[in-house]
Amino acid sequence: MLRTMWLLLLLLAAAVLGSPAGKVLHAKGSQHHDDKHASGRSMTRRSVDMTDAKVHIDDSRLPRDVVPTGYHLELHPFPSEGHFKGRVRINVTCREPTNTITLHAHEQLHIAHSEVTVKHLNARADYPFNHKGSSSVLPVTVASTKKEPSKQWYVVTLAENLKKDANYQLDLAFTGSLSSDSTQGFFRASYQLHRTKEERWFAAAKMSPSNARRVLPCFDEPDLKAPFKISIAIAKRMTALSNMPTSSTEEMANMTSWSWVHFQETPPMSTFSLAIAVLDLESTSLPTTTGGVRMSVYARPSFMSQVQEVLSKAVPIMETIQEYLTEPFPLPKMDIVALPKYADPEPADHWGLIILRESDFINDEILSWRLADEVVQQWLGHLTTPAWWGADARTNKALANFLATMAAQQSWNLVTGYTLFYEYSRRHPHAGSGSQEEYTKITRTQWLFRMLNYSLSGGSFKDGLRHFLQDKKFKTFTEDDIWDALTHQAHEDVTLEESITVQQIAKSWLSRERFPVVTVTRDYHDNSASVEQHVFLKERPQDMQERDSLLWWVPLMYLTQDNLDSGAPHEPVVWMKEEKLASLSNLPGPESFIVVNPDEIGMFMVNYDQQNWGLLLEYLQSPDQQMPTATRAKLLHDAWNLAYGGELNIATALNMTLFLEHEQKLPVWEVTFTMISHLGRRVSGTAAGLKFEDYTRCILTRLYNTLGEPQPEECPKKTKLRSLTHFYLCQLGYQPCVKEARASYSRWMQSEDPDAGNPVPESAICTVFQWGTMEEWEFGLQRLVQLPASRKQSERHYLLKTLASCPRQEEKVERILNITLLEGNDNFTEADARLVLSMMSGSANGYTTLLNFLSRNWDDLKQRFGSRPRMWEYMVHSATEFFKTLEGYNLVSELYVTRQGEFGTAEQIVEQALRTINAEAQWSDATLPVMEAWLDSHIPCDVA
Repeated sequence: MLRTMWLLLLLLAAAVLGSPAGKVLHAKGSQHHDDKHASGRSMTRRSVDMTDAKVHIDDSRLPRDVVPTGYHLELHPFPSEGHFKGRVRINVTCREPTNTITLHAHEQLHIAHSEVTVKHLNARADYPFNHKGSSSVLPVTVASTKKEPSKQWYVVTLAENLKKDANYQLDLAFTGSLSSDSTQGFFRASYQLHRTKEERWFAAAKMSPSNARRVLPCFDEPDLKAPFKISIAIAKRMTALSNMPTSSTEEMANMTSWSWVHFQETPPMSTFSLAIAVLDLESTSLPTTTGGVRMSVYARPSFMSQVQEVLSKAVPIMETIQEYLTEPFPLPKMDIVALPKYADPEPADHWGLIILRESDFINDEILSWRLADEVVQQWLGHLTTPAWWGADARTNKALANFLATMAAQQSWNLVTGYTLFYEYSRRHPHAGSGSQEEYTKITRTQWLFRMLNYSLSGGSFKDGLRHFLQDKKFKTFTEDDIWDALTHQAHEDVTLEESITVQQIAKSWLSRERFPVVTVTRDYHDNSASVEQHVFLKERPQDMQERDSLLWWVPLMYLTQDNLDSGAPHEPVVWMKEEKLASLSNLPGPESFIVVNPDEIGMFMVNYDQQNWGLLLEYLQSPDQQMPTATRAKLLHDAWNLAYGGELNIATALNMTLFLEHEQKLPVWEVTFTMISHLGRRVSGTAAGLKFEDYTRCILTRLYNTLGEPQPEECPKKTKLRSLTHFYLCQLGYQPCVKEARASYSRWMQSEDPDAGNPVPESAICTVFQWGTMEEWEFGLQRLVQLPASRKQSERHYLLKTLASCPRQEEKVERILNITLLEGNDNFTEADARLVLSMMSGSANGYTTLLNFLSRNWDDLKQRFGSRPRMWEYMVHSATEFFKTLEGYNLVSELYVTRQGEFGTAEQIVEQALRTINAEAQWSDATLPVMEAWLDSHIPCDVA
């Protein structure tokens, strides 16, 4: 049942709370915890777009015998007609004698081959881009041209070798289409004026990570930086934007309704930084900001009221970054565009021009984070640029996220960070979720920067970045350049031993898709402690071959009762230098606790001896406790996860929930909600699981009553906490919520045309399917079957997921299995069936019913799916993999024995499932009786 909380958390955050939505992590199947708040809220795709960039890691690199030194681009888009034409003159330097010039051009870009020319410039290397010609030039004969579509290369072969160190100019004319169904490259769209309904067309480009080649022939790799002179043709009433301010305009001689807009020359930049937009929008500007930068925001007329506060948010962010990096904003202007019909969830990020969705401007928290993230990358991404995709781009993104969090004045989001603990403690991290792998790696790297900021000291960290940027501006860098700069500064400031490098520290955290748990065992007689680290695995079996060999560089910092000020400096007392054991000395006496890794400085959990856990709980329950919020959340998180992994007695972990009686801080409860979902799913279907639901419902009811009714202008965090609490209570069967949801659903059932639309809040549908009648569930099934073609498919997808995952009653689950797997109903595809099977893994009711269904209908299902091995294997996996107890082991074992030899390609799947369940059952046998006894003594809790 608690699985459904994961399914609906994004919905609640986006629809009820207005919180940012973006996938950060998957648990199993489709159980995602979504959060795009700052800090790694974090795993967003910007500047060097990490999703697309990943596919370019192994790209064939262009030859380096000819490199660009400057571009002059003339571009003439026709937004209403859907095409563009252009001409680019590229100055190049020959590094080694060659008779070919190889650059990028997308296969859909049409180049006038017969018009390609090459000239030898007898003048200096700087390119003579003026409208009256240049100094002496000599033509070079072009022998042939060709495209290599597999590499997106364009090769110009010459009749003679180019001379080493000589300068040449390549001249190409081209045409292309403006895309209407994609934002990759040059695209177009239109909007209607609010009153007159007049259609207004516009065109813009998204160049990252490697889409400049869709717009013009160019050297489309990040390290091949060169300055650009840009000219854009526009019709009357249109506005052209690029990286730099306008230098001049002139009417076209042969097209009087068109004008050329010429822009100032850019600094050297990568092609993905190139900004092109032709707009029919209104604008408002601040003439100058600190440093003389002009900031403007563009939007359609009827949306201008929504963007009035943008500049007041962007300017302080820019000033904060300038002050932190001691580097002025690198361009004379910054334009921010609220682009109509821009559907890409990721901004089109260019140097001096940021394109956002209109919806990004609606929520202040989203907007602050978007602006901070994009503004930071004007320095880290455009001024200095990662040399290649992969580790360099990932490190750049993580560092930009870290600085954006600081600039937006948003705190580290614990839940987002804790998703990494979940992922990296699984048997197979990222299994079936490759699309999330880059994002988790970025957040892990961001967490590393956060740790270094603490452990090296904030001053050394900041000065190291300043020196890095000064050394690498207008250039490219590798991740080692950042580690080297931080190492040099830390050695100079004596905040890191001379024998240690930041690269050593970073490598231990970034090269392993695991994390450690640090166990602190205090000696209360001599005020010391022994410290041990080992890899943490939450899922069984835990027999990793390399488990004992994985060690990290761990900074051991701690707080005591006399030093709880979270603003106090945290200095490493000891570095565990990839060693298994260490020690701490000069600790407080036996009457005082210690907290190692406070505020979640490093990516590791901490376990303690029972006496220290007891001292912590005693303090947390005291009325005058002053433990920092993030540290309280960490203690709760660590205790529950350690118990989940079999490293801490479950009673100790549950004891840590007792301080929640007086807790009202959102970060602590966000961790609690996450743990409720994970642990609740783990004990689903057991007596302890039912009692855990009762206890959870009890403490959440107490919290909900304490929060009271919404008040005008109350703190947004309090509003969010109330909404989250209500959401979880609904899933736990809180009767006022169930009654409200069923009443809303009843109005839908009684409507004249129920297929016209769904008037029920989506977050309430699961509550009805879970706690309502079979008749109510069947009504939902009919809405799915009869969904009109005009309705969004996302509505159908949501209904199918909730119909399958939410019910507690076996007959509802059997009904959806029958209709999708056995009846051959044309309304359901194989993809639908796989989705239903995925939903079954979320609760004991689901996978137990599925196993029984498979056993009873074995022959029919084998006949239907036996010839489709992938589907058959997935069904067996979904029916057998997720049991956790001895009773579950016996059920799967009975099926295995009864049907041995009939599983076909799924034979190994069920054998592996039995091994896994056997290991899980050991945890259940040891833990559930203790858990049940603890819950018996704490139910009911005192409800305010």
